[in-house]
Amino acid sequence: MEEHAATAPTILFVDDEDVIRASLSRELRMERFAVTAVGSGDEAVAALDSAAYDLVLTDLMMPGTDGFGVLKAVKRRVPMTGVIILTGYGDMASAIDALRLGADDFALKPCDVEELVFRIRRCLEKRTLLQELSLRNRRLEEEIGQRQRAEHELAESEKRFRLALDASSNGVWDRNLSTGELYLGENWWRSLGYPASAGIGGQHFEDLLHPEDRDRVLAMTEAHIRGETDRFEVEFRIRHRAGRWQWMLSRGQVVARDAQGRAVRVIGTHTDITRLKRVEAELERARADLEQRVRERTAELSQTNVALSVLLKKREEDRTVLGEQVLANAAKLVDPFLDRLEVSGLNALQAELVAILRANIAELTAPFAGGVAGMLIRLTPAEIQVANLVKLGKRTKEIAALMHLSPGTISIHRKNIRKKLGLTHRKTNLQTMLSMRP
Repeated sequence: MEEHAATAPTILFVDDEDVIRASLSRELRMERFAVTAVGSGDEAVAALDSAAYDLVLTDLMMPGTDGFGVLKAVKRRVPMTGVIILTGYGDMASAIDALRLGADDFALKPCDVEELVFRIRRCLEKRTLLQELSLRNRRLEEEIGQRQRAEHELAESEKRFRLALDASSNGVWDRNLSTGELYLGENWWRSLGYPASAGIGGQHFEDLLHPEDRDRVLAMTEAHIRGETDRFEVEFRIRHRAGRWQWMLSRGQVVARDAQGRAVRVIGTHTDITRLKRVEAELERARADLEQRVRERTAELSQTNVALSVLLKKREEDRTVLGEQVLANAAKLVDPFLDRLEVSGLNALQAELVAILRANIAELTAPFAGGVAGMLIRLTPAEIQVANLVKLGKRTKEIAALMHLSPGTISIHRKNIRKKLGLTHRKTNLQTMLSMRP
């Protein structure tokens, strides 16, 4: 934490970027402000608990406790302390939310020091005026017996209050519900391009509202006056003197009610948010464009996936056909000749070579022989019939009787089946093996 002796208006400056924090602190101290600079929202909250400040200047986007958290902490601990938000152009939509939460002003980064100093002084002046107003009101309560003087002091305080609000916003309005009088500050007129002496009445103000916003604004105003809402806050479009529509954020509150609880006076301000609305619209268009691109890309990927699925299915079908052809050719063109060689009186070396040749052929055809069809396609019709009966649990004699063959012939068929299934010299039960094949 970097600190400066409090010999002038005190500012708590919060920014997580070291360069900005150092340079801007130096510039503000040159303007005779007492600056306490911290690098995170958590440090700022701790500083608020240990000292009092006239103003808090905070970056909006920070890790951990961000500018919103600092703003809420200030308003919770010291509501009278002013808060100015620092934000980048791309985060201006968030700046609107900060204003709604009670921030007094905002400035764009990188900051123009002269503009920032102007905003700081204006915010400090507002705080001073509000403090003076509060002090005057307390004194008026203590001197309630001197009614004439109290009324005069109140009128002066209200005038200064209007000036304070008008100086710190784009306009102040004060509506007396008993008399129908509507006061609009000088900035109110200037923000719409009118001279300060224009003096339009309430009905004329309603006529300036955008047709699509008029009923909504009036309905929300009446709901607040009836006590249905704690605060009045609404965004609307109003016609500028030049003829264009200008976006305003209007915030107000009933400040006086009669003995029956009826509202008799409402005070508020309005802020020009045309630029912020323009940014919101640009962000919305960018979001819609991105969503459209995502939908188009998703459709393209879906089509690609369908095409790939068709190709993969065709490839699998081709592989199955190829496997069946390889197995069929091996069974018809190779195995019969190997069988004839084995019974042709081979010597030991020749028999060993035939066995190796049969094993190599089995290895080559193994990828195509994953199921029952692959295994049985190498069997002769008689061997297939014997294999099916073995799978059903029939004994050699039962099979011989069913096929009208001798038990010895059936034994030879069983031996050949075991050889073609790779069970020779293995103690695996033939029926179990056939039942395990899918």
